[in-house]
Amino acid sequence: MTSYKIARRAFLRACGGSAALLLPLLRSIEARAQGVSAPKRLLILHHCQGSPLDQWRPAATATTQTFTLPTNSAPFAPLQSKMVLVDGLNLVAATAGKDSTGNHGGQNTSEGGMVALMTGVPTLGSVSQQDHCAGGPSIDQILLDRSPLLGGALSQSPTKTPFGSLQLAADVRSSRNEIAPRVLSYRPPIAASDPSTGRQPLFPQTAPIDVFHRVFGTGLPSGMDAATALTRDLSVLDFMRSDLKRLRTLVPSSEKSRMDAHASAIQQLEATIRQNASRLPSVCTSPPQPPVFPVTTGTQGSSGDSTTLAGVDYDDPTDPNNHPHQLLGQTHLALIKAAFLCDLARVATFSWSSATSWVVFPGTFGGATLAGAPLSSPHYPPLSSTDPGTNAWWAAIDLFYAQQSSLAIQGLAAAPDVDGNSLLDNTVVVYVTELSRRWDHDQRNMPLAVFGGSNTGLRGGTFLKITDGPLPSLTGASTGNRPFNDFWLALMGAFGVNLTALGDATQFTGPLPGVFA
Repeated sequence: MTSYKIARRAFLRACGGSAALLLPLLRSIEARAQGVSAPKRLLILHHCQGSPLDQWRPAATATTQTFTLPTNSAPFAPLQSKMVLVDGLNLVAATAGKDSTGNHGGQNTSEGGMVALMTGVPTLGSVSQQDHCAGGPSIDQILLDRSPLLGGALSQSPTKTPFGSLQLAADVRSSRNEIAPRVLSYRPPIAASDPSTGRQPLFPQTAPIDVFHRVFGTGLPSGMDAATALTRDLSVLDFMRSDLKRLRTLVPSSEKSRMDAHASAIQQLEATIRQNASRLPSVCTSPPQPPVFPVTTGTQGSSGDSTTLAGVDYDDPTDPNNHPHQLLGQTHLALIKAAFLCDLARVATFSWSSATSWVVFPGTFGGATLAGAPLSSPHYPPLSSTDPGTNAWWAAIDLFYAQQSSLAIQGLAAAPDVDGNSLLDNTVVVYVTELSRRWDHDQRNMPLAVFGGSNTGLRGGTFLKITDGPLPSLTGASTGNRPFNDFWLALMGAFGVNLTALGDATQFTGPLPGVFA
């Protein structure tokens, strides 16, 4: 294998500027030939404004292994054997700086909830009305930097991915254009007197066409059948042979035996590729170029609560059968899947919208009519009402996001990975939200579902009801719940990171047992 590695380096040198794009392809070929395990990946998938607890959590009679998913978690039933549904986690916010809002780092707010959810540490303080400033890196970035499995540039991973991590969103419009509700990922903060300049947000990309050009460019193969994939793989080896032929003309005769060894190594790799071609899939293919979506611009809302950011709404006014918000989200998730399969990145965050979402939905949606029966409405502004119509409209939109997210995760389960298993067998997907209850922004009993297949260590087919914690529950008990950070600590261990504390003493008790083996 040493001879092959030398030939491989020569091949990549000859590729010049194309080497960065061809390296993931070459890794894919080698993995199929050698039968090595596929890399692990992480996707954090966010939906806003919580879920109705009685329509999300299984009935009180449910057991750890025997449970039925109610209406709003039912879309995940096809994935139940690869899912852990967790109940009993409270989101705990804190601040280490001046908090102009007076609500302890954004506790029981959508904006502060996003920051507390994704960083787990006290904020630097707040600016504007509810713009809470992240006081630490986000969970995905901690794992990217520390896990030996995720290919981060600063990590001990033996192979580094070209892009490290991806941050994508279907929409980022937020009230008052604040940053806290529209960002999931943060790098570590820098020293600054102003918390708004100390935080280091990684703003998500919203246009799939931009993501496509940045991530895939022109250096990856388009979709192909097995025979074409074999031809492509062999053409790479042919290129290496031609490069070796060139080297023979440059080296002295004393190096002939070494050149022969290189040729033999390439020949052995070719034999293995041919042997495995019918058994293992060619998984690294470039997705089709995405369309450009119609964007809503200008000021939405009133001076008291508005946004001037651009975004894509649920309906297309020119075509009642076209739902751009839905299609845009699915396009982003397909790009993430393709990037995972090509090992261009192993970490991604995706949000359907900001926590204070201004995505416009029909006033009657999923059979539910918003109070006042408007023709349409942005998602977040009316949700402080407690009337039955608004509650049903909120639940219908939450169900929509569950349905769409389930379809995307099922796509991971159906996609063959480089080791012959499915992509979901090697991926952990965390489905999160920043609130539990939308009208008062309660953050007890946070809805949480975790997905993963056979190589992730996830205890699939489990309903994990937490009862041993010190925190109160949404349903009245004074103790029993645990801080949400306990889940993140458990996730760290699943990716080879030894972390037993996260945040201040109020924000964790220790890694949550029962999620991973």
